[in-house]
Amino acid sequence: MNVQKSAAIVAAMLITAAGMAAIASYSNAAASANRGADASATVIRTLPTVNVHPTPAQIRELRDNRASAAPASLRMPYYSFASDSAGA
Repeated sequence: MNVQKSAAIVAAMLITAAGMAAIASYSNAAASANRGADASATVIRTLPTVNVHPTPAQIRELRDNRASAAPASLRMPYYSFASDSAGA
């Protein structure tokens, strides 16, 4: 192995170590900044969960349109898949 390859490997290792040290320093600074924040003051407001169920007429319409060739006129109800634990 010649000197240039050895120097390139050492330089690459030093650059990698410097980058890792910078990332560690940045994450430590961010963690210490977050420790000072009051956790009870941070409130995330969310919308309430909306559960919509199709009416029997809509289910019949869906079954009727499934047999036909043009279901484009079907009005599908909106369904919310939000969990009940997501509310504030």
